Amino acid sequence: MQITITTDGGFTGRGIGSIDVDDASSAALARAVASARPEQWQRDYPVSIGADMVRYTLTMGDTIVSWEEGAEIPEDLRAVFDAAWKR
Repeated sequence: MQITITTDGGFTGRGIGSIDVDDASSAALARAVASARPEQWQRDYPVSIGADMVRYTLTMGDTIVSWEEGAEIPEDLRAVFDAAWKR
């Protein structure tokens, strides 16, 4: 499955980069995707405090979910993000 993560915002407003990976590229990412329950994810996880927060948008198949730095996101979403971003 193709996974894309983009960012925007932050101090410069330009984000901190983006990635485009396939879950076949990493065993850890493949496990995270297999365990994920995207149908239970909200489409947006905002935070109400702070300025210059980085906003992340993850696209996985038909699922698009966004969150701001510091937001509480589901553990399975965090696992997919961490495995993809650290790749």
